[in-house]
Amino acid sequence: MLTVAFTNQKGGVGKTSTVVGIAAALQRQGRRVLCVDLDPQADLTQWLGLDPLADVRNVNDVIYADARGIAAEAVQPSAWGEGIDVIGSTLDLAERETDLSPGSEFRLAKALDGLDGYDAVLIDCPPSIGRLVVLGFVAATHVVVVTEPSAASLRGVENVLRTRDVVAEHYNRRLQLAGIVINHQSRTNESALRVAEVAEAYGADVWEPYVPARAVVAAAMGAAASVADYGTDAKAVTEVYDALAHKVLDLRVLEVQA
Repeated sequence: MLTVAFTNQKGGVGKTSTVVGIAAALQRQGRRVLCVDLDPQADLTQWLGLDPLADVRNVNDVIYADARGIAAEAVQPSAWGEGIDVIGSTLDLAERETDLSPGSEFRLAKALDGLDGYDAVLIDCPPSIGRLVVLGFVAATHVVVVTEPSAASLRGVENVLRTRDVVAEHYNRRLQLAGIVINHQSRTNESALRVAEVAEAYGADVWEPYVPARAVVAAAMGAAASVADYGTDAKAVTEVYDALAHKVLDLRVLEVQA
């Protein structure tokens, strides 16, 4: 199954908003998507209308259980209607960062094994290159790096790509870099300079169009709503998410051809 891990070592780059935006775009296209929140901060969980403190199975439970296919028991419908399901997160997930037991890298992949009925599984990784990110990469078929036009965020891209190389070599040979999403693009000279740096360094791996910086994204997150609910104020952003969703679906074709 197409499983895409969204990541960057640096926080605040819009990783979660990109996952949620693409999930909503896939939903508008009549697709079914499963979002897996692999970040103990549980921002994706809350944005999609779930309570991280609820007494239901979550991603930490299924990783701890170490059982094939058990993720199905943690799937919850989002509050956004049919088409988006969620495996939510909780602060306890941070405990998995220190789990160095043999084979623990494969626990999420094992838990997701056998799930079907989805056009894509989107994994929201934490802002790090630690153990949880490795779990996400081992479970994924593709990695999408989300960055913003800043020097600190761009440094995180290279660290993430090195982690992908290590995981692909030792744990998951099918893992591919799908692309790099540039988020929070503005009309400043600094933004233009950093975007040019990314384009020069990574060429065709950089996905276009870029996601523009808009206050409506933060408003949507605070309201646990889709950016598309904000109508014309969000048009520039939702059009980009629609385009990125098509790029995600295109990965299915490439996966079959491989």
